[in-house]
Amino acid sequence: MLTKDETEIIDVFRRDIFGRYTIRELMKKTGRKTYPWIFNAVKKLGKMGILKIEVKGKSNICSINLSSQLAVSYLALLDETEAASRKMPKASEFLEGVPTPFFTFILGGRPESFCVIADDCADTRRIREALGSRVAPGSKLLVVRKSEFLQMLLSREPNLAKLLFRNRLILFGAKNYYLIIREAIEHGFRGC
Repeated sequence: MLTKDETEIIDVFRRDIFGRYTIRELMKKTGRKTYPWIFNAVKKLGKMGILKIEVKGKSNICSINLSSQLAVSYLALLDETEAASRKMPKASEFLEGVPTPFFTFILGGRPESFCVIADDCADTRRIREALGSRVAPGSKLLVVRKSEFLQMLLSREPNLAKLLFRNRLILFGAKNYYLIIREAIEHGFRGC
């Protein structure tokens, strides 16, 4: 189990998945004032496999290890905790009856935009029908398959997936989201 302070370090990387920071930079980003505390926390996260630590000269360069299931789980927990802390309707009630077991539900760049990323074999029309009546009038509901979302991330043109990557609030299925991001990175995605 991690302390609240250690989760703050992970949260820095949740906000910037491609971030590479020295321990001093992590001190500034977390608001901590003691180098030894940050050093020990980073060392612990490195031993757990959550962070990758690369020594360059006298500096330790830290980045998130998306190959680690534990790192993905903590990132997902932080996203879902943020969603729960906001005055949002309970996702579990809203999403009841979605006809697929694998999906991610994201509030997009604007408050009236919702996106569902569903499994490739899911019937997107049925998902739209199941959720369409629950979305407020004037709101936009987009349903895309995982493979479509992955292709959008890998595309060079600006698109929905890249907008959601930059500005998102994951209401449900954050672990699925990070698994998609990990797959995109394996195929050459380097951010927007």
